[in-house]
Amino acid sequence: MVRRLIIVTFAWLLCLYLPAAGAASSTQEAGGKGQHGALFKVQDAHHTLYLFGTIHVGADNFYPLAPRVMQALEQAPAIALEIDPQKIPAMQAAVLQYGFYPDGKSYRTELPPQLRQQLETALQKYHVAPDTVARFRPWMIASLLTVQEFDSKGYRSELAVDSYLADIVKKRNKPVIELEGAATQLALFGALSERQQNLLLEDTIKELNDPDSAAKVVELAECWRTGNLDGLQGLLDEMESDKSFVGRFTREVLLDQRNPSLTDRIAALLGQQDGVFAAIGILHLVGPTSVPALLKQRGYTIERLY
Repeated sequence: MVRRLIIVTFAWLLCLYLPAAGAASSTQEAGGKGQHGALFKVQDAHHTLYLFGTIHVGADNFYPLAPRVMQALEQAPAIALEIDPQKIPAMQAAVLQYGFYPDGKSYRTELPPQLRQQLETALQKYHVAPDTVARFRPWMIASLLTVQEFDSKGYRSELAVDSYLADIVKKRNKPVIELEGAATQLALFGALSERQQNLLLEDTIKELNDPDSAAKVVELAECWRTGNLDGLQGLLDEMESDKSFVGRFTREVLLDQRNPSLTDRIAALLGQQDGVFAAIGILHLVGPTSVPALLKQRGYTIERLY
């Protein structure tokens, strides 16, 4: 389960260090029209904000986005994203700080022999040259392997919904509001001990080799494509029975710890101006501790538009 959640939350930052194939085009018309993701309307006494759920990979049939999403985007005075895609130096600095071993160290020198062997077998499976990831920390390698697994199923990082929205921002010259920032996000992984990072990588490799777990990649992506929040809730419910460190970290830190701060930022934006379009990972929109649920608890009016 963990690798599916990591990709949804963070792995698009790795595109900075992977072969670039170009961002998704905001004028793309390859896919069938549909109501992809999920769109909420949040209101207080004076203002309205549109809250959209993203996923950090994509496929041709993810686009174009629903007309209601595009209309809200076009009319928005500003776009709020987890990370401002124009802050490339800040993103690179965060990845270097939290995702790389210092000079003189690499996975070859730091990983236990058995895990190192398992990793090199996985790298060979995905045709990743070991030297290109030698200084990646274990959590970052786990995210990279996840990217490769999604890619093998036809869901590519260069077609990520975030990239699509970033392209719209650039072409329309819309102001960008950063909800978290790369350093804030990646510091969550940087706080893990070496042992915890090794556990994360070990569990990821195990899931990559499990056909049932691998099938969940398609299930997750299709839940986004079809706007199936009940299906996403089912995936989260599965994780409730996962008592491993990785399961607890994903649930308690990557989701539950971030949801209140994301709620704070979105509530502040709602109070400042009308019509802002905010986009966050779709798993933050699911369940009793989700951002919409927390906003509703604070007295805001929440309506799911689709």
